[in-house]
Amino acid sequence: MGQTTGQATFADLVDVGECPGESDEHMKMKSIAYARLEHDFPDATVELESGIDGRIADVLLTFDTPREPYGRGIAIEAQYRNQGKDIEAVTDHYLQRDYSVAWLDEGDFSEYDVDLSGILSVWPYALPSRSDMEGYPEVIRWLWQEKSPTVALEIPIPGEYWASFDKSDEWVTVAQQDLRRKGRAWATVSRSPTGQLTLQLGKKDWGWDGDTHRVTVQLEDSDTQELRSFTDNLERLAFGPDRPSEEDRERPWHDLTTAWFAGSPRVTSWLSASLSPDDDVVLSLGKKHPKETDRVSVQIDDTATQALDDLTTLLERSFELEA
Repeated sequence: MGQTTGQATFADLVDVGECPGESDEHMKMKSIAYARLEHDFPDATVELESGIDGRIADVLLTFDTPREPYGRGIAIEAQYRNQGKDIEAVTDHYLQRDYSVAWLDEGDFSEYDVDLSGILSVWPYALPSRSDMEGYPEVIRWLWQEKSPTVALEIPIPGEYWASFDKSDEWVTVAQQDLRRKGRAWATVSRSPTGQLTLQLGKKDWGWDGDTHRVTVQLEDSDTQELRSFTDNLERLAFGPDRPSEEDRERPWHDLTTAWFAGSPRVTSWLSASLSPDDDVVLSLGKKHPKETDRVSVQIDDTATQALDDLTTLLERSFELEA
């Protein structure tokens, strides 16, 4: 005759389809929890209706050796319309015996799974925190103290390593800001290979392989004040209370404000804002050479004023660092 343990198994429930004294819903909850524990901890022992010093857990998982953070195992209590158990006393019973515990109700279960994220692990209760030593003997406090002295070691870094960061012959983007919520229009502050700070206005045409258009102009220290004044005017005239009415606008385009940059003896550069025939605000950055003019125009929204203000602040600080 085979030996019996007195414990019901998952196979027993599946084969018999019932468990005396409990509802089908409660049996299903235990079965799902059993299957989930078996799946998550294949090297542990999982039992139904197993006892821990006189207390019977709906599902009990036991490790061969204690495991962080669950201790000796995990006790599952599945609550289905039964609030008769003293949760505090039962929980304390498990924790005192180095078992973690999970209280599960109907809301924790789906059709074939259960949420076990609410397991109350025994580990914080089994081991005192090193940050709280109140009440422990002085010798215990001494044992908990860090004994390893701090070691400082100075390691020289080869010059070749620092040289690898040299960007003197490259364009370096300092900052970039979008000029409208839907993107595809931007302003960029960069440093040129010759060390000059520049402002670029760019846009990308719609479509997967849309063309990109951009113009870049060189800036001087004095241009930051011009750009700051331009941004203030843009906010007031394009998006604020001083936006011109339909009757006061020139047609078809109405110029709102323009910033003229220092440029050079051979190059004139500017940033302007206008109202289009469709009542859109359009930003244009241009530069004129002796033989040609480069210009790019982008449609913007009210987020552009803050973007330009941020770039202006960054430019001011950059020029201050160079001074």
